[in-house]
Amino acid sequence: MSEVSSVLAIAGAIITIGFTANVIFRKAGIPDVLLLIFTGIVFGPLLNIFSPSDLLPLVPVFTALTLSLILFHGGLSMKIRSALSQSFRATALAFLYVISATIFVSLFSHFFLKFSWIEALILGPMTAGTSSVIIIPLLSKIGVTEEVKSILSLESVVTDILNIILVMIFLQVYLEGLIDVQRAASMLASRFSVGIMIGALIGLFWLKVLDIVKKQEYVYMLTVAAIILCYSTTETLGGSGPLSALVFGMVLGNHGAIHVLGIRVDTEAIEKLVENIKNFQGEITFLVRALFLVTLGLIYMPQIHGIIYAGIIVAVNISLRYSSIKALFRGSPLDKYGKFMTLMCGTGLANATLSLLVYNELMQRSAIASLYPLIVTNIIIMNNIVTTLAPIILGKT
Repeated sequence: MSEVSSVLAIAGAIITIGFTANVIFRKAGIPDVLLLIFTGIVFGPLLNIFSPSDLLPLVPVFTALTLSLILFHGGLSMKIRSALSQSFRATALAFLYVISATIFVSLFSHFFLKFSWIEALILGPMTAGTSSVIIIPLLSKIGVTEEVKSILSLESVVTDILNIILVMIFLQVYLEGLIDVQRAASMLASRFSVGIMIGALIGLFWLKVLDIVKKQEYVYMLTVAAIILCYSTTETLGGSGPLSALVFGMVLGNHGAIHVLGIRVDTEAIEKLVENIKNFQGEITFLVRALFLVTLGLIYMPQIHGIIYAGIIVAVNISLRYSSIKALFRGSPLDKYGKFMTLMCGTGLANATLSLLVYNELMQRSAIASLYPLIVTNIIIMNNIVTTLAPIILGKT
């Protein structure tokens, strides 16, 4: 079989496995994450059909595309009122969990793994937080309240941004030997505000575009182009591309409430268009998410010390996550969802990408550069095992 035929056959197998895994989830309540990652491990480390070195150059582009499409899809189904009402708690949870986990991992890697302090600080943020690519699609299939879905969805977006900023700051310190606290705070505020503003503006503009082209063919593909341009424009201007894609989706998904801004569109026609976009977007989200999870398996490097280090970090991070949730939600109606929210700890895209970025930057400078993707990939797999088994674990308790 030729190389092209082999790749096409494997792609077809991945899509079939992804579909089957989704059916299993709907019938038995077992999420598809682990089956897709294991598929990648079979095609990668076990059969050596693909080499990690062949895939690493594609990861950044694939990451951006996957993030933008999945977050846009999540925004389409998110109610603005619920999102705004839970945004403070979601942001507080993201900061409390990421900062506490970063402190622990930095101490652990400095004293036990013999990292320098700055190398330890670089590792810390990329091991914490939750992944919007994992959490948002999973929540859409689980019967929990809209408040819980909003908090966990928004938290995953905020932690993606927070992880990226913290790692880039500490990496800058390592490479340049300096840090500007004011600049770091300004960068954080800028990424949030620019991401929200551009996502909202493009979303409002796109409502008018949809009103104009509502009778044309291929409106969805035109919308995909708009999502990609929204993401890339925001990143170019120093904002958060993932956050802008989420807000873009929220504007379209809540188009019925936009009339208060004085924007007039054919509401009935837009409703049908948005519903069609949701359906097509669901198919695309399924595809890119399946390919991403398989890619994680393809680049997996099984080594016993990496598994041990990751296991310790995951165990303590989950404890810190539980403590953070209890501290924020004690006494509130959401307190009863504490265990569920704790176990929704799946990590993915941002963490994997950051570990590979740091590896590429440090491999000529530091002997421990390879430990970053080794530890982080194991953490991603372990966290996703916990998230995958959460409905089963909680069903028995």
